[in-house]
Amino acid sequence: MKFPKPVKYRRLVMACLVPVTTILAACSGGGAAPQTAPEPLPPVGYVYSEPADNGDGWATADAAAEAMSIATLEALMNAMADEFPIVDSIAIARRGKLVLHETVRETLNEFDGWVSNADLDMHVMFSASKSLASLAVGVAIDEGVFSDVSQSWLALLPYEDYANWDERKATITLEDVLTMRHGLAWNEWDPPYSSTDNQMLRFYASETDYSKAFFDQPMAHDPGTQFAYSTPASVSIGQAIEHNAPIALIDFGFVHVFGPMDITNVEVFTTPTGLPDLGRGLFLTTRDFLKFGQLYLGSGRWNGERIVSETWIDASVHAHVPLGWTEPEDFDWQVTGYGYQWWTGFFEHDGERFDAFAARGHGEQVLMVIPELELVVAVFSPAFEARDDEVTQVFRLINEYVIEAVL
Repeated sequence: MKFPKPVKYRRLVMACLVPVTTILAACSGGGAAPQTAPEPLPPVGYVYSEPADNGDGWATADAAAEAMSIATLEALMNAMADEFPIVDSIAIARRGKLVLHETVRETLNEFDGWVSNADLDMHVMFSASKSLASLAVGVAIDEGVFSDVSQSWLALLPYEDYANWDERKATITLEDVLTMRHGLAWNEWDPPYSSTDNQMLRFYASETDYSKAFFDQPMAHDPGTQFAYSTPASVSIGQAIEHNAPIALIDFGFVHVFGPMDITNVEVFTTPTGLPDLGRGLFLTTRDFLKFGQLYLGSGRWNGERIVSETWIDASVHAHVPLGWTEPEDFDWQVTGYGYQWWTGFFEHDGERFDAFAARGHGEQVLMVIPELELVVAVFSPAFEARDDEVTQVFRLINEYVIEAVL
């Protein structure tokens, strides 16, 4: 599938940061284990080592010191080529420490060209950007930019009137937008993104001001009643912050989020009006992507500093919209609902259930948080044209290897 190319992008680098990346060594096959070894060795190839401390705010640790099986992590990395070929990079935090970070990909992809990215560890997040849009709303409430989630949504946008006016539009709230229950006639999942008839692709190709054009759509339901996943809804969140905050959206992000979280290298492409696209447009390194899972696991604190209120964290990962459909039942991670632009669900592993929440993006970009295990996993992937067997790979990787390494 190909998204329309953005009209322009804005490259934002506060300081030169060269992420430490480790390219996966080629697997050379399974030699016999030395007779003196206490247990069989994994196939020759990847050998675990503690991630480097590159000054990005992460405390690093040896996985064994955080009660994770190094043998299982080595088995995971040695299985990448055959079992998980869609993985570009992976990072894992356990008990608040970075215990694994590996970049697997050796080539850039077409979406790197959107922001002239040349860093193999920097990656497009696609819809995982929406979860950061939600975080921005929480910060905006904390800073007094917004009052609360019951606030009238259209009152937060800079437009005087809308096409297809319906009195129900005036009742749309901030919470309705966060939970994708705005009531507008919208379906970007059917036809799928691979189809030229997909509503979102046609919308992006024909419109200029995505926030205005989205709320120009006719109403189909009462607000707050029907779930309709909508990328332009998340774009409009950025528009509301841009319109109401005392500083520009991108500056708001650096002052209140990226800066305090030791994130100095961010790439973002913009809408045709120059607005950062919070629906699909953020690029981060894998280690920085992982930080947001740790932030949420840490109830809104990063390295002891309060970034967003604990109340907002709890509300964000609560399943405000119960969801259940047939297909995810075949996944290792099963969806249960949708919060404030975060997905909720659970894993079943050896008869035990582990609740989790996740940021997810097109092409199998996944940030998974499993609170009971004090575990955060970030995976970037190139599966932009994913087959059915590929969309399950990241969840299977987490269940069969990462969770297994803890238990």
